[in-house]
Amino acid sequence: MSLRRNRLLPVCAALGAVALTACSGSGGSGGSAADKGEGDTGGVISLADAKGVLGTYVEVNNAANATQDGEKTATVESGALLSQSKASFHQYPAWTKKEQAESEEPFSYPAEGARFYIPAKGSADFFMVDTRVTGKGIAEGRRRLVAFKQVAEGSAKGGKAWKAVAVGEITAGLPAVAEDGDGLATPVAATDPVGAVKPGDLVGLSQDFYVTGGKHAAGTFAETDSVKAWKKAYTNRAAFKDHCVDGEYKAGTGGADTAYGVKTEDGGALVLYDFGYQYQNWGKAECAGSDLHLDDLPVVSKIYLQGRTTVLNLTRIDSVMAMAVVPPSGKKIRVTGYRDQLTYAQ
Repeated sequence: MSLRRNRLLPVCAALGAVALTACSGSGGSGGSAADKGEGDTGGVISLADAKGVLGTYVEVNNAANATQDGEKTATVESGALLSQSKASFHQYPAWTKKEQAESEEPFSYPAEGARFYIPAKGSADFFMVDTRVTGKGIAEGRRRLVAFKQVAEGSAKGGKAWKAVAVGEITAGLPAVAEDGDGLATPVAATDPVGAVKPGDLVGLSQDFYVTGGKHAAGTFAETDSVKAWKKAYTNRAAFKDHCVDGEYKAGTGGADTAYGVKTEDGGALVLYDFGYQYQNWGKAECAGSDLHLDDLPVVSKIYLQGRTTVLNLTRIDSVMAMAVVPPSGKKIRVTGYRDQLTYAQ
């Protein structure tokens, strides 16, 4: 029996290094600290330094992508974003030549025209950037929302560094971000309520689409393409042509399983969050034989199963990063896009 990949390919699923391709529209609105000048206005970081962080991230990320250097990436990434990047580097040898070449193409997040959402000092340990994505093969006008967090260096000297921790694809116009007179944004923590929901709740609610088809979560989200794809993954969890392979999803770990948000002028929030899931497959008892054939899953077989193409059962673990527009009510949340990355298989 042939085990086929039966989940719908996600919106802009990043099979290569996470910084490569963009899937976003020209959305995004609202002012920016850039309108107030680049000096220190009391934010967690000055605008000038935030631009420097963005530029350094692009430079280091491009260098790391060219050589699949996870340790170099770790100097500018953390959390789910780093987890996905390292997984893509690990899987690189099993990709086609075309996929490898595409993963090495440099990209840019131009500071010009970017919107920097910087919270007040002491109110958060992160800031966000709504930025264009440019590079070979990337359509003009595409944008992303990127979160940078101040995290411990992990060295004997101690100290902290700003690292990218989450990225979201802007596939439609966004509500304006609320800013004070100094151009500073209001952060929304994972535990801060936005109407009927907290940003951190989106982790489990999104997993629910895979685990139950959305029995508990469907009423909270708008029916966007992302949500439709998550529901379809559940519906097709065992939809194999020979009817001899079964499958189910379980909640997993995404890399950080947390959320970062900024308040919008309408009282809602823009939220970047990540979650994980496990996808298990096995042969049905009523079918002759119980092995699964993995000829159509080269990354799984070559990277994680020492070249084996036949197994009794298979578990795949994926990390998902998503972006959501949360209305003031906390209902009809709009997931604008997501990035799905296989991180492990056994």
